[in-house]
Amino acid sequence: MINTTNDPSTPPTQRSIGELVQSIRDEALGVVHHEIDIAKKELTALGIKVGIIAACAAVLLFLLLSAWVMLLFAAASGLEAAGIPAWGAYLIVAGVFILLGAIAGLIAFLVVRRLKAPETTIETAQSAVQAVQGKRRTAAVSYDDTFEELYGKQVSARSE
Repeated sequence: MINTTNDPSTPPTQRSIGELVQSIRDEALGVVHHEIDIAKKELTALGIKVGIIAACAAVLLFLLLSAWVMLLFAAASGLEAAGIPAWGAYLIVAGVFILLGAIAGLIAFLVVRRLKAPETTIETAQSAVQAVQGKRRTAAVSYDDTFEELYGKQVSARSE
């Protein structure tokens, strides 16, 4: 006889193993469906908040861009008031921003050139895919590998 509850005072019931397995399966499916429903509700609420944030950010960017254009016209007008012809003032302002854009582009290029792929993550993901496919990899990262072996940095578990 099997006691199907955790309460020792309840009398045991007689159910077959198949019935118990079916009961466990049904309860597990119920839990999974309940968790999915909770996740849907939370993600919907989060999605609404993200949408509001995105809309506010778009309005902010539009207003800042509009103000920036006005500042550029003010700078060119200031140069014009200083005695430079209008066409020259606008060319100077445009040239300064082309130069600043080129410097920013060069910095971005140098940073991108130094980027490396996450090698350990790629290797473990590939080994997981191959494990699911039934293949073995000889150089896979194991759980016994230390942080130092993986990343070349020594880490101490003790706080000193």
